[in-house]
Amino acid sequence: MTKPIIGITANVRPNPAHEDINWSYAPSGFVEGVQKAGGLAILLPVSDPSEAKNYISMIDKLILIGGQNVDPKFYNEENHASENDFFLERDLFEMALIEEATKQKKPIFSICRGTQLMNVALGGSLHQDIERHWQDKPSDYLYHEMIIDENSKLAEIYGLETSINSFHHQSIKHLASDLRVIARDPEDNTVEAVESNTPDLRFLGVQWHPELLLHKREEDLKLFEYVVNEL
Repeated sequence: MTKPIIGITANVRPNPAHEDINWSYAPSGFVEGVQKAGGLAILLPVSDPSEAKNYISMIDKLILIGGQNVDPKFYNEENHASENDFFLERDLFEMALIEEATKQKKPIFSICRGTQLMNVALGGSLHQDIERHWQDKPSDYLYHEMIIDENSKLAEIYGLETSINSFHHQSIKHLASDLRVIARDPEDNTVEAVESNTPDLRFLGVQWHPELLLHKREEDLKLFEYVVNEL
């Protein structure tokens, strides 16, 4: 049986020991999650947007991972972010991947920045600075509660309430018209998960980091199994 090929976007950062050397990488939890779910993982390095069509043609599904802030010029706002962590080339390439995946009707799963970028690419906007969503605990610590829409796949996996980790300074503000909210933080109403509300787009986006929880609980592996085999 042929395994589904899952393209995982990669980030670029300097090597901490040699800042003149850049690494193209993705956290290993993404690869592990895809492999444990029965898929083949391929990293998609930041490239010229013109290469998006070729990359999407190679894969069955796309995962957009976390990382830098999304440049606010893409939702027509001035930059008010407290952290100057942006990567324009990555924004442009991943938006081209989103456009091409939509054209080729390839499903998309996104995490953290990836979910924010997807919302922006579809016409939404972001809160540029939010509080209490960057935990100072280990990555697998379940930091705050989340409530889930009962009419969603997430409810089948996690139930109507669960706890999640949290590593983000930005969040969805204006929701793109092609999306619907399926999970929120009950304390401050921050959007924690969205999905497509149009049949032409197969998309699920979450704000927390299930790739960091694979060894903590089975639900997060079940999420990867859904993405790889059903989304």
